[in-house]
Parts: sequence; C-alpha cells; structure tokens
Amino acid sequence: MTGRRLVSGRRHVIGPRPRSGVRSALAVVVVGVIVGVALASGGAASALWTASATLTEKVATGAVGLTAGTVDGLQADYSGSTRSLTAPWTLTNSGTVAATYSTRGSLSSGSSADLAASIAVVGWPVSAASACTSTAAVGSGSVSGTWSAVPNLSGTLASKASATWCLRTSIATSSPTGRVNPVLTVSLAAGSWTATPQDRRIVQNNTIVPAQTAVCRTDGEAYAWLDFDPSTRATATRYATYVGSTRVSNNEQTGDYPHFAFTRDNVPKDPFGDGLISVDIRVMVDGQPTDLMAVGTLKVVYDQYGTRNIQCG
Repeated sequence: MTGRRLVSGRRHVIGPRPRSGVRSALAVVVVGVIVGVALASGGAASALWTASATLTEKVATGAVGLTAGTVDGLQADYSGSTRSLTAPWTLTNSGTVAATYSTRGSLSSGSSADLAASIAVVGWPVSAASACTSTAAVGSGSVSGTWSAVPNLSGTLASKASATWCLRTSIATSSPTGRVNPVLTVSLAAGSWTATPQDRRIVQNNTIVPAQTAVCRTDGEAYAWLDFDPSTRATATRYATYVGSTRVSNNEQTGDYPHFAFTRDNVPKDPFGDGLISVDIRVMVDGQPTDLMAVGTLKVVYDQYGTRNIQCG
C-alpha cells in the first residue's frame, strides 16, 4: 500500500515559544546563579537571609561580641596567713549594640565538694580594676555564695563599654584541706543573638589544716590554760596567742605539748573586755602570725570581792 502515512499524537509547532515560558526559564536560571554564587562564597545562609532582613536585624547579626579578662588573682593557694584571694574581672561588649551579660559557675572534675562548699565567694562592681585590692571593703551591689553555689554577676553594657567586678574568695577556719577547680562562664546577649560564652578556669588548693578546738583547764579561780595537739608540726615550731589581731602578752611556746596561761594581767579588761573571749593560737614565722592551729574560749568572772579572774568559757 502506497501513499502518505497518517501521523497521530502531538503536533510539532515550528516557530517561537510563548513569552511566558521564556520568562519562567530565565527566572529559574537567575535564581540558580544567585544561589550558586552564595554557596560558592561559603555564606549561603547569611547571604540569602540578609537580602531580606530588616535594618535592625542586619545590625544585630554583627553586633554581639564579648571580651573577658583574666582572674589570675584567684589562681593561688590558701597557705600561711593567706586565707582570702581577691581579683578584678573585666567584661567588655566589643559589639555595636547594647547587650546584657550574665555569669555562672561550675566545678570541674577533681574538686573537693566539702572544700568548695566551705569557700565563700563574693563579688561587687568597682569603678576600675585598681579599686579591687585585698584590703578593699566589699562594696554596694554585692552578690555572694560559695564555690558550690557561685553568685551570678549580671548587667547591661553599651557598645564598646566595660564592667569590672571585684571577686574575693575566703576559706573558713573549718575548711578541709584539698583542691577545687571552679569554672566561671560569662555570656553576652542582645535579643536572640548571643556571643560565644567564655570560660575562666581556676585552681585553688587549701593547705591549711582546720583549726583544732583548744582544751581549756582552770587552775584555781585566778587563771586558765589552753592546750592543743601540735603533732602535725615540727617540734621547733613556735606558737603565740591572739584575740583578733591583738597579741596576748604571754610567751611563745614550742615543744611537744605547748600550753598557754591566761590571767587578769595578760588579758586585761582594756582592750579585751569582759564576758567570753575567743583566743586564736597561731604559728609564728619570723615574729609574724601565720596558720591558725587552735581556737579556745575563755570567760571573765568576778569573785565576791570584785576581783576580775579568767576561767574557761
């Protein structure tokens, strides 16, 4: 059979395609180029997001920056007469908008829980790092806690502004020996944007043996004795007694069993007063008091003749 075949199905149209199809294809190509360029630059997410961000959002994305100083003064041991440590900590907003800072504390592995709970931690804002000294009084706006429950430092910083806190840690007379490894972490945020938190790691050792309770005994009605166990120290170690920072005028003691006598003459009413009197027995080094070895309590009593006498508290 000859002749033309009948062709069924779609017709082939010769000539230019409709303009709407051209526009769609071009749109796809343009979007692909934009995404491809953004991906190639390594900043696809930020490039695409920033293109439609508001002015406020654009500022915020590059505005949050935090600089935290060191706390080297807290990186030390409690020993001898050193029972507290003090250091300034300066926090700076290096971004371009105001932001709020806050801190938290934690203990890393190897810390003595009992020692951490016994070390007092206090912080207060100061005008400059130079105002934070070992003799500075705790100022207004202070917050306090322990290494087990570290107080939170917080506030708001304008762009490029700094805040300085004075931090002080102190052991108690009952603090056990051991080590703590506290970590201070500071964060800075402006709205939903946050800077990378910064950690400051600290190691503190307490080498001071907890003070004993001195044994008190009386000798008649006139005076009393305080004794303690010196077996943890060399026999040649010298000891003296203090009420607060005032030296009691009895002799320094050495030996295996030092003991101290207290009378109305070496514990006069002025400056020691009446009532209960707490006495510290301290190690002496080059004539200066250092470690606290024992604490005893005396009591002033008056006899029927009005004579002032020293007895056990």
